[in-house]
Amino acid sequence: MLQNEALSNAEISGKVLDLGGGEKSKYRSDLPSGIEYNSVNIDPNIEPTWLVKPGEALPVNDGEFDCCISLNTLEHVYDPQFLVAELFRAVKPGGKVFITVPWIFRIHGHPDDYARHTPSWWQATLEKVGFSEASVQPLVWGRKSTAAHIGGFGLIKPFSRHWVHLHDIIYSKVVYAGGSGTYSGKRGQRICGVAAGHFIEAVR
Repeated sequence: MLQNEALSNAEISGKVLDLGGGEKSKYRSDLPSGIEYNSVNIDPNIEPTWLVKPGEALPVNDGEFDCCISLNTLEHVYDPQFLVAELFRAVKPGGKVFITVPWIFRIHGHPDDYARHTPSWWQATLEKVGFSEASVQPLVWGRKSTAAHIGGFGLIKPFSRHWVHLHDIIYSKVVYAGGSGTYSGKRGQRICGVAAGHFIEAVR
């Protein structure tokens, strides 16, 4: 839900490359209509434009895309910095890259699950590969919501789910009164340490 909310405000247009997607990805229908959609995946069942093997360079030209996205994929890659550099290569100068990754979220293989990186790691990596601008936004309702999603909601799931979200909404209204509701992901912002994931935006 948090990812979809962030994506709904993202400028995804023109010729788009989806790293880790395909025509049968769960979110394909949620992407804007009118885009020229292309995808890369290691799984033929997702029906990507290009099928690749892990560790291969992307089969695309330099600066070919207006926008690149990668949703909950880079945790499954042993060397995510290599693919971040490939996204930099694939997007046009001035083009945008949008990435979502989990942070406090269960290990899940597809086919494997290698890492959870801090916002500081993402900022440093995006700068290292050459992006001119980058922001890392934590995807979080609050501590209780994150804990409940990890541990499960128990026997009274509907009630528990609504309660923990309501608790975190009230807590944030009191503790962060007057704020914008968004956080930079930097250390020292307490709420960022318990994010379920991160939404990353970078400009070449």
